[in-house]
Amino acid sequence: MAADDVAAFALEPLGPVDTAILDDLAALWGRLDPVPADLVDRIGLALTLDALETELAQIHRVASPALAVRADETSIEAETITFTTDVLTVMITVHAEGEHVRIDGWSTPAGQVSVELHQGSTVTTTESDENGRFVLADVARGAARLVLRRAAAPQEPVVTPMIEL
Repeated sequence: MAADDVAAFALEPLGPVDTAILDDLAALWGRLDPVPADLVDRIGLALTLDALETELAQIHRVASPALAVRADETSIEAETITFTTDVLTVMITVHAEGEHVRIDGWSTPAGQVSVELHQGSTVTTTESDENGRFVLADVARGAARLVLRRAAAPQEPVVTPMIEL
């Protein structure tokens, strides 16, 4: 087939054979790597955060490797995770409690911090004590991220990457 023929062929509309091939490919990828059920929520949160002036925390391994973003057979459970930024460091310990988890957290420098746990469209809030300690009990397993607001600068939230609880 000559180059001109290939170019002309590429400009033709898709036919039934093309559609069948694309449908088969979509079904294959749907089985091998399905779209996460909460993808729309994750995208919405990411777009919302882009609109804010945020400090994005970096994740650091402490005792065990950090949790994978997608829950599958290769996920590794961590007990302790540390997130750091220039203005705040947060360490959380995740304790399995049956179908739920308990999160014990500490933020430094010490001081009161408003803590939001975002899981899809659900937001659970708590406040740390004056030493930066906080607890989130009876938390559903699944993808989550923390948004922390320091009393000194509540308009500048610190946001952690998404983790799998």
